[in-house]
Amino acid sequence: MTHLNTLDLMRSLRLTGMADRYHSIMEMPVHQQPEAGIILAQLVEAEFLYRNNRRMLSAIKNAKFRYQASLNDVVCSDQRNLSRDTLATMADCSFIERGENIIITGATGCGKSYLASAIGYQACMKGKKVAYFSLPKLLGKLKSDRLDGSFRKEMDRIENKTY
Repeated sequence: MTHLNTLDLMRSLRLTGMADRYHSIMEMPVHQQPEAGIILAQLVEAEFLYRNNRRMLSAIKNAKFRYQASLNDVVCSDQRNLSRDTLATMADCSFIERGENIIITGATGCGKSYLASAIGYQACMKGKKVAYFSLPKLLGKLKSDRLDGSFRKEMDRIENKTY
């Protein structure tokens, strides 16, 4: 089997990360190519990383965040009642496993939506599924769902994070 046949077969099996890595290895001079065991490990790792990245990007897209935000860009100060320690506690996303909620309050324009988006992005990077809603939009949607009979279905989707 030729290298091109192998690449085609990998792509037909949807092993895109593996195929990309295999292609880059085969472009190396023969004397620089790693031995078979190392190649196999690199191919498996490349596919693993590729799939994790795709899953993360899909979770971010499906969450429908208001902002493309990062916890590194969040300004912590006493005026905002937000410390780096509090932010670090949220950044590890362990509150999700514990079933805890985060309620963000503050005046208009103080950065609540940005902070929520940043926490959500961090959760997506940790492999969690996230759905982003502003409270008025969520309440409006639930009200209309109650009227058309799909309220229970929507609540199940939110609880099971099947967005």
